[in-house]
Formats: sequence, structure tokens, C-alpha cells
Amino acid sequence: MSESTWKAHPATGEWNATSNWSTEEVPVDTAIFSESAQTAITFAADSNASVKKVEFKENSTAYTFTFGPGKTPGLTITGEGVSNLSRKQQSFIVAATSSGHDNPQLVFANTATAGTDDMYYCAGPIDEQGYGGGVISFCDKARAGTARFKVWTGALPPPQFRKEKIPSTVGGEVSFSNTSTADNANFTIYGSLGADGDTFANVVFHDTATAGKATFTNVGGTVSGGDGGNTQFYGSSSADHGVYNNWGATHEKANGGDVAFDSTASGGYGHFYNHAAIVAGGYGGVTSFNNNPPSVDAAQGASAGNGSYFNYGARQGEQGGGGHLEFSARYGSPTAADATIVNYGSTIESKSSAGHTIFSINQPTPYFPTAGNAKVWNHPAAGEGGAAGFTEFSVYGKESGGNVSNQFPTAGDATLFNLGGCTAKAGGGYTVFSGNASAGSATLIAYGGTHGGYGGRIAFYDESVGDSAKVCLFDDGELDIGYHTCGVTIGSLEMTGGVIATQLGKETPCLTVEGDVAIKSSQVSFRFDTQKGGGFSYNQPYTILRCSALTELNPECFRGNTINGVEPRFTIVGHKLQVTFTKP
Repeated sequence: MSESTWKAHPATGEWNATSNWSTEEVPVDTAIFSESAQTAITFAADSNASVKKVEFKENSTAYTFTFGPGKTPGLTITGEGVSNLSRKQQSFIVAATSSGHDNPQLVFANTATAGTDDMYYCAGPIDEQGYGGGVISFCDKARAGTARFKVWTGALPPPQFRKEKIPSTVGGEVSFSNTSTADNANFTIYGSLGADGDTFANVVFHDTATAGKATFTNVGGTVSGGDGGNTQFYGSSSADHGVYNNWGATHEKANGGDVAFDSTASGGYGHFYNHAAIVAGGYGGVTSFNNNPPSVDAAQGASAGNGSYFNYGARQGEQGGGGHLEFSARYGSPTAADATIVNYGSTIESKSSAGHTIFSINQPTPYFPTAGNAKVWNHPAAGEGGAAGFTEFSVYGKESGGNVSNQFPTAGDATLFNLGGCTAKAGGGYTVFSGNASAGSATLIAYGGTHGGYGGRIAFYDESVGDSAKVCLFDDGELDIGYHTCGVTIGSLEMTGGVIATQLGKETPCLTVEGDVAIKSSQVSFRFDTQKGGGFSYNQPYTILRCSALTELNPECFRGNTINGVEPRFTIVGHKLQVTFTKP
């Protein structure tokens, strides 16, 4: 029978029982629900029921549909989908375990929709002390509509992390594959109820599925060692125009909520809000790129697209780690592409409490991240004693057995704005290059502080490379090369005020500018320290700047701090600027 109505007084709550339907047949076209004394609907373990449409009439009772474990989907909806005219909440509860997204209990296929905001869906384990969770699947061109979803998991780790080794999801899951979309739905996703960092509920996108304009709330971890909720993008899927809130942990040693892009997935035009952890020792919300398998070709990776990423420091009473963005390049070569990235400062001292973005590799690896054409804003600390927002390009680990990484994190063609503090003694936002990381062709800008705040900062450490980057310094904005091993070469330098910091000693780092130098203020300031390893000598000239434009400058325009009361004396020798501390 193409259409059938659930009886007002059915014998049981079993969907597959023909006696519970008005036509004495289980519907295959439209299942209609109106008033009924039996509102708790269940499905047999081998149900495999299929219907084109589920319709709730205006006078319908509020129903709850429960799906347990089974080898086949309890229900597949293949046509128009779910329609609710009653305006009462209708609930579909998937309480099961699954071996993966290809073993769902509830399926939306073809062009089916999950309905409006009075439709509630929940995917999780059988009980709070269980493991894994059931799966709701959207495939083909199915849509989540404007429905509401809760996704959660229990206290036990999945069997694959225990001795049993039984395939299982890591938690309850809502899966989108093919060209399906999350549409305008609302998702709340939770982490583990147990101390297992690999157990979490998740919403997962595969193939070319998109998040549409949906809203995702990834709740931070609530138990020690536990993970937060997760939204995951694989294949060539896209975050589209979705909104993502990744909340920080509410318990010590717990992880924050997470959005992860792997394979060649894209951040699209999404808006991502990574929040700080509530408690000390907890981790903030995070968005990550190529941090998980599968591996892709060395030249490929996930992209931040045109997304907007906001990383918040601990400011509203939070005491833990700040929200952050990671381009870790463990399984691909991600790019920040054309993203807008904002890193906010913190009210507390710990560096990790600030909002931050990290481009990094662990050597040796064929992969490397790039900041692409992104615009990055590093905000100052929220006051004296706070930590400033920052961006870091880092290389971790050491090469072994002759294996050396050929590519390193790079700022690409990005523009990085480092804003000065705006209250007394507040630290400025900063960008750091360490290891063998490169500034690429980026534009690096450090603004001065106001109202007694410190200037923004650009720093090159270790063997990092300035490449053809343009550096712009304003007021007391700073370029720090003092901890570089051999000196830094950049493409061009523009100074409207600004400070160049270096160390004097046996191996004095020198700044080399290959291209234009534009001095737009009456003086250029240096900040000198003496190397902790020794080697500094009075009455010895140190080369601190090389550029062809020096022949057009007067040594009198350069200024620097004293060392032990001795004033610096600047001289120009060809294309070299030298400083000497002359002591009688």
C-alpha cells in the first residue's frame, strides 16, 4: 500500500507490525501520524523499512521514534522526507553502536529532508556507560532542513581502542556523503563522558557534501583527559557558509570542541569561533587542517578557503588555553588560502591562553603548510600581565638518518598585522618564525602601542628565512632578529618609526634588505642586547644592516640604547651600517 496511517490504538509500538497501521500494511510511500495512544515507535533489529515520506498531521501527538542496534537501517526515507504540520516536537532517537558511517540506523536518501526546527534528532550510544554510538546518514542529495540535532557518546572507549578490536564509530555520528547538505540545521555535538581523548561524537562530511548554512556547536570536554565534540570534513567536502562554535574545555586536561579539515576539504565561507577554556589546564576550542589521516599527495591538502576564523583569548573569566587554529601538515599540505584570521589576546600571563594560529611541521615530512593569501590580525594582550595574540611558523623535531624536510612552513603571500597594546604595559600582538620556517612573499606589519602599551612585534629565530617578505614598522613596532643564528634577509623594509632589535657579540645577526628601503620618519631606532654567550667587545664595529639604500642616508638618523652607559656610534661603510660602542 502506498499510504498508511498509524492507528489511534495500535497493539504495539513496532513500526514493522502490519497490525499497527490503518491499512494492515506497512507503508512504502507515505507514513501518516495523527492522534494516537501509542507514541513510542520502535524498529526491529532487521527492520530495513523504507518510506518516501513521513507526515505528521496538524492534530498529531508528539512521537518518539527509537532506533536500536541492527545490521540494516531501521528506516530509510527516500522521497520528500519529513513533514511536521503539528508544530509539536517529533523526536527520532538513534541509540545504538555502529561500525562506521556505512552502517547507519536512520537514512535520508535521494532528495529527502529531515524537516523543520520542530524535528529533533539524537544519535548516541545505548546508554551513558556505553561506547560508540548510532549513525544518522544523509546521502545522495538529501538535506538536513532546519531540524535540530544532538550528537553524543558514552563513557567507554570504542572496542578498537581496547582488546576486543571490534570496528566501531568513536561516538554518535551524523554523516553527510555524496552531494548531501546540512542545509540550515542546528547541531550540538558533545565529547566523551569518559577519560579517553579519542572518543567523541561527531558530524562528518564526505565526498562533496556541504555544511550549507547550518550552525554547529562543538562542546568542550567535560572530564579529565576527555575530548570535545567534533565536526569533521573529508574528501572534497566544504564548510560552505556554516557557523561553527568550538567551546573550550570545562575540566582540567580536557580538550576543546574541534572542527577538523582533512584530505582536500575546504573551509568555504564559514565562520569559525574558537573559544578559550573555562578552567586552568583545559584546552581551548580549535580548528585544524590535515591533522588526521588519510594522507594525500605532497602538493595537496585542506584549505581554509574564504572562511573567517576568530581565536579568542582567556578574557571573560576563563583560565585555560586560548582558542586556536592549526595548520599542522601531518597528512597533507594545507593552506590558509584567502581566509581572514583574528587572534585575540588574553588577560592572563600564559602564552597559550591567548588566541593563536600555528603553521608547523614535524620533521621529516614531505608536507608543509602555507598562509596563502590570508589576512591575519594579531591583537594585543588585554592588559598588563596578559598574553598577546600571535601567529607562529614552526619546525619541530630533528631530522634523522639523513632524512631532511625539503619544504617548510611559509607565510606565502599573506598579510600579517601585529597590533600594539592599547593600555599601559599591554604586550603587542606578534608573529614568530622559528626553525627553518619562511616568511615567503608576505607583508609583515608591526604597529606601535598606544596609551603606554608595547608595540607589535615580528621575530625571526633560529635559521628561519625572511625570503622576499616586506616588513613595515610603525612607531615602536619591532622587528626582532636577535635570536637568529646568522642574520636575516628580507625583500624590502618600510619604517615610519619602528625598532630593529638584535644582539651584539661573536655572531651578531645582521639584517639584509635586498630591495627597497623606505624611511618615513626622522630617525631609525635599534635595540641592542649583548649575547648571553659572550663575545661582545667595546671599540669594535658590528655590522647590523646591509642594503644599497644606505649610501643615501646620514648616520645621524640612527639611534640606539646605551650599553652600560656607553652611547652607540653609527657609521656607514659602503652598503653596511655599523655600530660601535667606544669606551675610553
